[in-house]
Amino acid sequence: MVNESGIYNLDWLGFDWSPWLSLDPDSEELAALSTDAGLYRVRHETYGGLIYIGETGRSLRGRIRSLIRGVFDDEMPFSDPHTASPSLWAIADRHGSGFEVSGTTPPEAEDKQQRKAIEDALIALHRRETETNLIGNFGRMPPGYSKSKKRSSGVRGGHSDDDTLRSFLRGIDPLPWSNPTGITDQDWMGLSWSSPRPLSESAGNVPVDGGLYRIWNPDNVPPLEYIGESVTLSDRLNRHRRNRDKGLYFSYVTRPEFEEKFQLSQAESELLGAHWLACRKAPRDQY
Repeated sequence: MVNESGIYNLDWLGFDWSPWLSLDPDSEELAALSTDAGLYRVRHETYGGLIYIGETGRSLRGRIRSLIRGVFDDEMPFSDPHTASPSLWAIADRHGSGFEVSGTTPPEAEDKQQRKAIEDALIALHRRETETNLIGNFGRMPPGYSKSKKRSSGVRGGHSDDDTLRSFLRGIDPLPWSNPTGITDQDWMGLSWSSPRPLSESAGNVPVDGGLYRIWNPDNVPPLEYIGESVTLSDRLNRHRRNRDKGLYFSYVTRPEFEEKFQLSQAESELLGAHWLACRKAPRDQY
């Protein structure tokens, strides 16, 4: 049976993960990492669970080196070349070094769609198993810090006592995970999905609320074409109606309690991860 729960294990989700390697700037352990496309996970001794999960289509070793560039400097690094570097800087600023990384380069990682779907599956499993949110994913930051913007802006973040400047984003609870394999069912993942309708009938039949949606072709196996999120479901599905085959079907679920777009993105990612776990592939037109 595939190990879905062992987020630290070297066989997590059936992949061959490297040993945990130190991200200390004086350590040379990263030289052991592959230069192939792959996925990686980061932990810190102060935190329970992982703090970041990522993927790269280039060099795994190179991407991780870009992640830690500037993390131990006096000033917070910019959010490029790696968007999670400011978050790691904040953790190091408050708790010191203590980061470790583990990577995997399965053959599936050479395919962009598969690689990104596996990343979502890993994030989804982490949420399901730990009931926590990864502090470095989805643009999040530890409490008490503002996040640096891109280098071109010249705006660096740092510790902040001003609530209006802080970049901490409160994550959402994991989805219920009941019926995770019924990808077109009305109770998929424990949510209350609307009854299926032809995409041609989306106009006037979708609320303006924020939420999640799925589009599928019942003649295909697996059937899903796309999973998405929007702060205005009616507008988004109307755009799909204009640009896609009218013979497709759609269904949606409103989530008015998700007040921030990143919260919808978290839920979308969890659905995409559940889809990969059920089908071992992404929806046909994803990523």
